[in-house]
Amino acid sequence: QRANGEGVRVAVVDSGVEVLHEDLRPNIVPGGSFNYRQGAHFGSDYPLPCAAGNVHGTAVAGIVAARGGNAIGGSGVAPAALMVGLNPLSTNMNADIEHALGYQRDRNAIYVNSWGSPDYGVLNPSDADFDAAIEQGLAQGRGGLGLIFVFPAGNGGTLAVETGTGRVLRDNANYDGYVNKRGQITVCAIDDDGQRPWYGETGANVLVCAPGGRPVNPVIDDTLGAITTTGLNSTYVSNFAGTSASVPIVGGTVALMLQANPALTWRDVQLILASTARRNSPNDAGWSENFGLWYHPDFGFGTVDAAAAVAAAPGWQTVGGSVEQKYCESAVRNPNVAIVDNSLDQAVSDTVSIAGCDIQEIEFIEVRFTARHNYAGELRVDLISPRGLQSQLATERRCFEPDPNNGSRQVEIHCGNYRDWRFGTVRHLNEPANGNWILRVADLQEGDDGVFERWQMRIWGR
Repeated sequence: QRANGEGVRVAVVDSGVEVLHEDLRPNIVPGGSFNYRQGAHFGSDYPLPCAAGNVHGTAVAGIVAARGGNAIGGSGVAPAALMVGLNPLSTNMNADIEHALGYQRDRNAIYVNSWGSPDYGVLNPSDADFDAAIEQGLAQGRGGLGLIFVFPAGNGGTLAVETGTGRVLRDNANYDGYVNKRGQITVCAIDDDGQRPWYGETGANVLVCAPGGRPVNPVIDDTLGAITTTGLNSTYVSNFAGTSASVPIVGGTVALMLQANPALTWRDVQLILASTARRNSPNDAGWSENFGLWYHPDFGFGTVDAAAAVAAAPGWQTVGGSVEQKYCESAVRNPNVAIVDNSLDQAVSDTVSIAGCDIQEIEFIEVRFTARHNYAGELRVDLISPRGLQSQLATERRCFEPDPNNGSRQVEIHCGNYRDWRFGTVRHLNEPANGNWILRVADLQEGDDGVFERWQMRIWGR
């Protein structure tokens, strides 16, 4: 059977999709879309963009599943996949987003989310209802096989260039509580040279990358190279870029995989993507091979390889869904040690011993971290495994947002506080759980000292 996504339903969660577009309409599920602008009592099949320039959701949809073989426009990654449009971002209400992430979870398989928190380097926690929507989708979606949630790492790879040093200040995908949770596929971007583009965020929670183009950066004046996809009023655009473009490429790839093997669980999908990803920029010194997988701190397990993933899907031996996934939790540690101001050499650490955990192959680790510090952006936080593998959970940074009085300037803002902050990491995929794990904390910018108060580890795997 040809891999084209036929029969697999993909929900594009955004601010609006032109479901009447000439190259999308053949794949739109009749009665499957929902318009949040009209409310639950007046739902319609037409969650169309309400603003003239609001092309984002339509562009995302075209990358996933613009109809192939029709001599019109282009072809999406999964050109025969079934598509529904959901526009909760148009109302700016958390309740609508959470409803959309569970909308028709018995019928939809993949939820493509090309959105996240603002890319300012600030800690942005998710709310409890969002977390619950993800967990319910993993446990209940697709008859217990679990929904596939795809999210972007973010576009904050260049917040600002530091005066004097020329150092680029960056955001990190682990500062966004909407993309660092167990069960999500967090996607980074590569450019047309296989490199991390100026906007590309890194993070230990990033699983794989996909092409995202290379738009002009007003800070560093980079060259232009973007992606062509569907535009408004049955037109096409050639300037779409960012991790918003990377996410639908991965979503479309998963549609191809589920067509090849509809019995894949959400855990199977993640493991296949990681094990079949290719090493973009293979000569880069950052790559290391551990437990049968290649990993790079900029690219996770590499760039998604649709052909390899589809080839692996039919014969994949399932690891089960949420019910079968094992879980271990450490005691809460309360080191309460002082963090020395501006000193990597005097980093402080605390060790937790995991013993008797029946997880031979880790899939995801959550670290809950609390520190008392006046400027969280001064802290670097690393998790070091018993076998020496390191997850860089946070890096030192300054936090910036556009000046409301002058959009071409950046103004510094507070980065938030590490109060029971959730970090996520997939870096330890396939590693055994038992042994001594170290959390290391250092202050790397002059100004404030603080206290490493508390932390805890939660490990999921098989």
